[in-house]
Amino acid sequence: MPEVRWGAFSGKGIKTINQDCHAVTVPDFSRLQRRGVIAAVADGISSSQVSQYASELAINEFVRDYLMTANVWSPARAAELVLRTINTRLYIKSQLSPYRENPDKGYVCTFSAVLLYGDKAILLHCGDSRIYHVRQHQAELCTEDHRQQGEGGHHYLSNALGIKPELNVDISARDILPGDIFVVMTDGIAETLSVEDWLAVLQQADTDLTKGCEQVANMALDFGCTDNLTIAAVNVTAINKPVPVTYGSAGYLPFIQSPITASSVIDEWCVEKQLSTTDRSSVYLARHNHTNEQVVLKVPAVSMQDNSGFLDEMIKEEWVAKRVAHPQLLAGVSETFSRSCFYIVLAYSAGVSLRQWRDDNGAPDLMLLRDWATQLSGALTALHRQGILHQDIRPENVLVGDNNTLTLIDYGAASFCGHNFLMASEQLFIPGDLLFAAPEYFVGLWPDERAEQFSLAVLLYYLLSGEYPYDASVAKKTSYSGLLKLRYISLNQRNVSVPAWLDATIKRACHPQANKRYESLSEFVYDLHHPNPAYGRTLPLMERHPVRAWQGISGILAIMVIVLLVLLFDIT
Repeated sequence: MPEVRWGAFSGKGIKTINQDCHAVTVPDFSRLQRRGVIAAVADGISSSQVSQYASELAINEFVRDYLMTANVWSPARAAELVLRTINTRLYIKSQLSPYRENPDKGYVCTFSAVLLYGDKAILLHCGDSRIYHVRQHQAELCTEDHRQQGEGGHHYLSNALGIKPELNVDISARDILPGDIFVVMTDGIAETLSVEDWLAVLQQADTDLTKGCEQVANMALDFGCTDNLTIAAVNVTAINKPVPVTYGSAGYLPFIQSPITASSVIDEWCVEKQLSTTDRSSVYLARHNHTNEQVVLKVPAVSMQDNSGFLDEMIKEEWVAKRVAHPQLLAGVSETFSRSCFYIVLAYSAGVSLRQWRDDNGAPDLMLLRDWATQLSGALTALHRQGILHQDIRPENVLVGDNNTLTLIDYGAASFCGHNFLMASEQLFIPGDLLFAAPEYFVGLWPDERAEQFSLAVLLYYLLSGEYPYDASVAKKTSYSGLLKLRYISLNQRNVSVPAWLDATIKRACHPQANKRYESLSEFVYDLHHPNPAYGRTLPLMERHPVRAWQGISGILAIMVIVLLVLLFDIT
């Protein structure tokens, strides 16, 4: 791993605010071994009044999320996928803002970064900031400005974070040597100073790179720069022995070639037994050789090893588990172990699936149902606060443990800030089980937390009745007008004896139109515990017992026909 010294400076210059943001991060030893040193800058576009929020979000979330990624991904692939999730988040923020018709006013920023890992430098670039590689007093420009010429000879930014739903990011790698310096700067400095000017200042600063960066920025200001000023420099002082980790050309660790059986040893894990297997993956219970910690190892099936989208989704499960901590969420495992091949590691949670529990025990009583709804609502809220939608809420993905404690598992379909690794832009993406998925997915609307409310309500309905509130009709609707034709089937029609207000609460939570559901999961859970006065009335007979209602109507009509016939014969 490289040893470095570094410096950085950012200032607003003559502008009223600084729309740039930067970070230089040298992680602790374990993360340094896995992910290396980060130097990144982002420049919010000057035509936008909110781009400073975009640049700050891009830098802070990139550093945090990149360092949390599992080393099953190579540094380059991990960084690219993190950037794509950030791009989606910024794009959605613009689309949900008053600036959706004008990207030049939205949440848009450039992004350029250097990752020093082992004896390599990985360069990431989108926009018009610049990265230079200095070796033996010679500076080489490593990036191209993403600009296009428009009318009147003016140039405009053609690529940046948040400007389009799909991100194009330049990624390259370079060998590094002791003495190399990587300099990342925004266009304010790059377009004001010549390479010779700023390089001379940094060389005079010698080991005090922070002072040197500040002097470069001040020089650009003296030379008439009218933009914000940001520069970061990282000097490689030594390169220790690289970690012997080999990644394939696709950016993954090598796949396990030999069959896995009980007592197989994978790195530091001893396999105890196989928990499940499908045509997509196999899951094993394993124990650490030294700590005796029990975990779950998940390995892709041979048939899926060429499916990069599926592999990314699998690795994402470990990423989500590390990002969010909650008693009702499947936890991650601290990556203090060495990993040489492709598998993911998750905490082991004992229990049976909610579907198996219902098959064995029947419908839960209302007190238990409400307790479970509260537990799952808390787990989902913890995910939502991190910008994550689970997107696969169904009985198989909920484990029932001791004392009826629930654990929500399987993050394979989860989205990060609206980004799905498997989603193709030209296809409609419908994650999870179709019987539990919200109607938004089927008609092409953008899902949010209310889609999870729908799935949770359907799950509660299923636990009570063993059926679904719209049967299989939701998956058959492909237009918004089709949603309006969906009709909720009351639990009373399923011969389930529940209070009318509880049935109405579930009905509202799984309404076909998202804007007619509860504003939040907490409001939904509150109404499950406290009868809402608006739902206090008894349901009409037609909704409670439609068969009896129609039988009654038919009986009345039959009597009327008989009376009319009698009157007719009397007249004749």
